[in-house]
Formats: sequence, C-alpha cells, structure tokens
Amino acid sequence: MQRHLKRILVAVAVLTALGFPTVQAEERELLLHWKNGDMLPGQLNGSGSGTIHWTSPYFLDDLVLDVGVLDSVAFPKPSVLTTGAFRVDAVSGDVWVADLIDSDADTFLFSSERHGQFRVKRSAIYRLDRVERQERQDFLFNGSELMNWKSSKPEKDMTDPTSLLFDRLHSNWYADAEGHPQTGVAKAEIFHALNWPERFEIELELASTAQPPNFVFALGEDLFQALRLEIWENELVAVQGTLFKSVLAVQPEQRNFHLRLAYDASTGVLKVSDFAENLLIKLEGVKPTTERPGLYIQNRGEDLIVRRLGVYPQFADPTAQQLDLSKPRVYMMNDEVIQGKLFVQKDNVYVLDTDGTRRDVDLLQVTRAVQPGTPLITADQPITLEYPDGVVLHGEFVEVKPDSVLLQTAFADEPITCSLVDVSRLRFETNTPLIRGDKEGLNEDKLFYASNTLRGRVLFHGKGTSALIQWKSIGALKPVRLANNRVKRIKRLLPPTSDASHYFDTAQFPHTLHLQSGEIVPCQIIASDGTTLSFQSPFIHAQRMDLASMKALEFADRTHAINLNETRPKDSQYSVSITTTKWNNGLEDAKIQQIMVQADDTKFVIDGDNVKVVDGKMVLRINEGRLMIDEGGLKKQPVQDWIEIAPGFLPVESRRSKQNDKMDLKLERALTVPHFSRDTPPSHILMANNGDMKRGKLLSFNGQAIQFDSKLRRSSVPMDRVARVVNVSKPNMHPDKPVLPGDTPKGQVCVKLTDGSILVFDPLEVREGKLLGRSPIYGAVSVPIESIESLYFGEKAKFFKDAFEEWVVRPAKEPVYND
Repeated sequence: MQRHLKRILVAVAVLTALGFPTVQAEERELLLHWKNGDMLPGQLNGSGSGTIHWTSPYFLDDLVLDVGVLDSVAFPKPSVLTTGAFRVDAVSGDVWVADLIDSDADTFLFSSERHGQFRVKRSAIYRLDRVERQERQDFLFNGSELMNWKSSKPEKDMTDPTSLLFDRLHSNWYADAEGHPQTGVAKAEIFHALNWPERFEIELELASTAQPPNFVFALGEDLFQALRLEIWENELVAVQGTLFKSVLAVQPEQRNFHLRLAYDASTGVLKVSDFAENLLIKLEGVKPTTERPGLYIQNRGEDLIVRRLGVYPQFADPTAQQLDLSKPRVYMMNDEVIQGKLFVQKDNVYVLDTDGTRRDVDLLQVTRAVQPGTPLITADQPITLEYPDGVVLHGEFVEVKPDSVLLQTAFADEPITCSLVDVSRLRFETNTPLIRGDKEGLNEDKLFYASNTLRGRVLFHGKGTSALIQWKSIGALKPVRLANNRVKRIKRLLPPTSDASHYFDTAQFPHTLHLQSGEIVPCQIIASDGTTLSFQSPFIHAQRMDLASMKALEFADRTHAINLNETRPKDSQYSVSITTTKWNNGLEDAKIQQIMVQADDTKFVIDGDNVKVVDGKMVLRINEGRLMIDEGGLKKQPVQDWIEIAPGFLPVESRRSKQNDKMDLKLERALTVPHFSRDTPPSHILMANNGDMKRGKLLSFNGQAIQFDSKLRRSSVPMDRVARVVNVSKPNMHPDKPVLPGDTPKGQVCVKLTDGSILVFDPLEVREGKLLGRSPIYGAVSVPIESIESLYFGEKAKFFKDAFEEWVVRPAKEPVYND
C-alpha cells in the first residue's frame, strides 16, 4: 500500500506543478477563446457591429475583434448562483430561471436577480418547471454531470489505487466548463447501472459542435436486448430486437436533440416527445431490458456532449384523468393534473380552461405548467449565454458593460438584462470563416505570454517605444500596443531568405563578440589596448567599447563543419544522430543537415530543411504534420504541424567522446585557481585552435598578435592561432539584478536574429526596413527587421543562457587535515 500511495502522491505533485501557477496568476480573469484554439485573458469592454472590445493586461489598447473568428468567453466559477422558483423553457431553445409574478391572457411577467423584471409572450413558452421539484429527493439519476457516470470498461484492480487514478485521467470522456460529459473520441461510451422502476421519465439533450449528433442511447448495456434510440444516417430511430420505428428526420444544420421519454411497464408503452412535449412516437409492447439495465451512451460522430440527462419517477398518468394532451395543463404537488392555462395576478392564482372553467390554486403547489402544440423556432442568434444551472439565452448584443449585457432575444419584445456575475460562458454562434485582416493566409507569428500563445502578426512602424512594436491578432480590425512588462516573447514566421547573414558580408565580419550581458554580436575584431575594444559590426554603429563589457572574443570562422554523434537521453528507447554544417553557440545555432532517429530496430531520417532549433529544443516539421513511421510495426503517429522535441523524448544530452572529456578536463583545470594565486586570480583564458588553454591576463592585441600575461611572463601569440579569448573574472552584479548597468527600462527589448545574434536595446524608430534603438553598453544599433526571428520583452529580456556562463574562475578545494 505504501508503494501505491507514493505513486499517487507523485502523480498529484506532477499535475499540481503543471497546472497550479497558471490558476493562481489568472483565476480572476476572463478567458477569450478563438476558433483556432488561441486564448487570451482579460475583460469584455464593449461591442460594435459584429465586433467586441477586449481589454487584456498584455496590451495597452483594447483589441477590436471580429466575432466571426471567436469561439467563446469563459468566466471564472461563481461562488454564489442566483435562483428563482421556476425553470422556464421557450420554443426558441432559451432557458431561464425566475419567479413568476404576474400574467395576462398574452404574456407572463418574470423577475430575477440575474435579469431583473421582463415580460414574455405566452406563445414563446412551452413549459414551466418548479426548480425544487426538479431537485426533489426521488430524483433517480443525474447524468448531466460526468462525476455520476462509470466507465463501461472492465473493472480495474481495486488493490491498485493508481490504476483507478490514471484510468480517470485518461478517460475518453471529460467534463466541459459546466461539468457535462463530453468526448471527441469515436465509439467512446459511458454507462450507469440502474434498476428501472415501473414508471419513469427521462429528459435527454445530446449535442455536437461540428455536425448533427451521432449516437446510441440505450436503456441497458447489452445493445442486442436493450431498448435504444440511435442515428441511422439522417434519421433518429427506435430499435429493440426486430422492432424498428422512425422517430424523426435529422436536419443537416441540427446540432442537438432534446427529447422526453416516458415509460409505463404496466402497459409496455414508451412515448417519445420533443422538448415542447409534442408526441413524436408511441411504442407498444416494449421493455427496457433485463440484462445489465441502466443508461448507456455511445458516441458515433466527431464529438458528443451530454447537456441534459435526468431520470425520475413518472408523474401521475394524465390519461387516467381523461385529459386532452393537446391542450395546456398544470401539474400539482399531489400529482393532480388540471386542464387549462395558468394565471398569476397579484394574490390570485388560478387555472382557466378553454371552456371558461376556473379553479383557484396555490402557486407554491404548482410543479409544472405545459403548453403543448407550440411550434418550435430555429433562429440564428450570434450570441449565447450559458449559466452553471443550465440557463441558456440566445440573442444579439444591444449593450455591453463589464458586469452585464443587454440582449435582444426571440422570446421578448424588449431587450433582456443578463448579469455576468454568475455566467459560465458566452459563446459566439457564427459560421463565418476565419478572418485574417491582412490576408496573410495560414502563416502567423506567435505571441507567448504566461500560460498560452496567441497567433497573429507583429508590426513595426512609427517612433516611440510603446507604439513602435505592435501586435495584430487574427480577426483584429487594428493593431494594438504591447505591454512589454507582461508579454514574454514573439516568435516570427519568416521566409527562408530572411537569414541575417544575407544582410551583411560574413567574410567582412567573421568574428563573434560575446558580452557580459549575454548578447552575441557578429563583428570584425580589430584591436585592444587593455581597457577598450576596437571592432566593427553590421548592427552596431560604435566602433569602440569598454573591454570590461566583453565576456568572450571568438576569432574562429563563424561557419565550419562539426558532427554531433549519437546523442541519447537517459531511460529512452530513442537515439538520434545529428549532422550539422554550422556551429557557433552550441545546438542553438546549429544548421542541421539531417537527423536520423532510431526507435528500437527502426530508423528514419528527417531532412534538415524540416528541422529547427528554438530555445535549445529541436523542432521538427514532418510530412505536413504526420510523423511517418511504417517499418518495424510502428504506426503512423499524428502530430502537430510543428512539434517541439523536449528533453526526455528526443535526446539533448551527448554521449561524449574521449576528446570532449579531455576538453572538459582542460577547462576545469584552467578555471581552478591554485591556493598561491587566489589573491590574484587570472582574468582571462586564451584558447588555441588545437584546444590548448592558457590562463592569465589579456594585455592588448592588434590585427597580428595578442599580448598575453601568464605566470608573470608576457608572450605574443599570433591571432591566427587563437580560437577565443574568454573573460573568466567573477561577475560583479548579483544574478537577480538587471543584466545591464543601472535599472533595466521597461521598454527594453531583446531581439534574436536568424543567424543566432542576440542584441538587447531600447527600440526608438523604424526607418528603411530597420529597427533602430540604443543600448546603454554600445549605443546606437540598427537591425534589419526581416532578420528578426524572435523578440523578448520585460523581465524575460535575458531569456538566453550565455554560452560562456560557466567560464568563471573557482578556488581549488581546501585540503583536509587529520587531527
């Protein structure tokens, strides 16, 4: 048991580590969902003709978005729900909860905290149900919540609690925002065992988002014996054994089925009605099942949602009272049914029949009022509001406020006020294809923030830090300014011809300058007098810099061949061989020719054109989103268009060669300061082309030789024999302090270019296709916009790990003496 408990605690810890930070950071914010899966926290701040205004902490301006590209707005779970005496169902599909306070021959007047007072036409309503009656103690089963269901699979080993935990996590069914069972897996099934009483009623609503629902709904798990409803092509049918009856035709635009089933075992009669209680079919001589009775649902389409499923004892049979089921009727708490319409006029409540017969009743004793025969309305409404208690309202925006909206509905002449305090989701019900303002096709940049990504296009124009770099989301009518203190980074999608090396002559600038701030600058290193550095760079205007700002100088050509063989992660069945043609800052700047991946005895090769390295991870694009592995019995595995291969799946650790081990040993020795030199440690390491290292102090250099002081002896080393010079002095600033001298400005941006160069500066202006700015270290800078691969903002401006970060002197271990 201790072993199982430990496994459970580890699983819970992993899930908590993955999900907890995001919840804490944004639990009070709304979440806007795009149809393409993008999400953005913020607040709803108004609407226009076919648009909404969205305020987000990641932007300084409101986003004005076409609702055609949006899916919904998700609201945080409310702490308190408003309620009312009656649940009201309209022929338009709308549902609300409110008190009935007045009526006349043509209308009802309702009141609630959520909507205030509003008047509704009688003809728009087909049923009122008392809320307490729906929640009475004899409720047999509530299938509207996933937690009440059990898997229709064989039982797990009850002695191993982890099997139950992970079976729940990997179930084909999951709870949507309201807790309803939902699945996107074909043939996914759920079952709840239930012994059927002699008489019962079932209210059922099944829905799909993309097409007409395709399902099997049965009154038992054995489909060969159970009475069931299922979809056959474009028809809903009732089936049991050899019995086959058509219930209704399925329309192409239909997205849900809302039905009522009533069964009486004494007569063997099943009645199926629509949600307005219009009889669809009457089956005689049937029974639910005797083998494994209960509720069974199977998905046979793209997706399926169980929005409503309630089983409860059937009310008294109205046919026993010889009532006309085509006329209005009122149900009482004592199961009596009274023919006629319900009227509420101040303190007078009564039921009036069509023949003028009036009977006074107590409104508190009324459990249901039905108006059958009312034709159902199918109206396209662009907005749907959903509340946790099953309330659903459709309509159009009249006015939008932070805490409420004014909605024009099909069931009321005047707009209805809808509180947003306890709403769960606002959906945009449009069939408009995705709109892209600049007609950029399927290629978008990506903006990364705390918990998700957003697709669109980054734009450069104008002057001034706040307006210089702007963002235009998919469906946005105009770009907005970025809040640099919240946005993490932007990854641009660039054409293959955008390599930064296309914008300068690599033969003229063959060297690389690494700064203490972690920046990487292509340049030509000219000379140094020991305090200043003379250089030329295609991006930096200055030609002299304080040598103290330098971390490393690399004199080797920036492009050469290297082969990294057989990297392999721990405890992995995968191995990989990477062949590169460019190597500067480790794997980050490698130009990969090909990758050969081996899984057990299966090998496959990925061409280098479909491989990138982003933030230390290999990113593969494989056959338009499908990783094709057929050999060795491996199946085709669908993946995203671009997948990031993180540590643990494909390897990032090298199986080091003896030569690499010797290099590490040389570096460790060079960085270790002996006891006699700890008061005057070396400040630089000079590394030759053959890997030999010498520690000491850089005195000066010119275009021909480097003057270097080592062990109190001054030597001159030809520059063509030197690979790099690295400053190994301990940094003066604390790691948590800003990476640049002084306070880091909020408007500072870090740009990473396609050739691996990294620069951090304050952007000031866009001119002639270049981003101009100023750095407190090297002054004026200009970068070709088309060469910018990524932008990093705010606290994440120093996202990168310095290639020479570990090159810092360290004292030798103190000797240990015996007593």
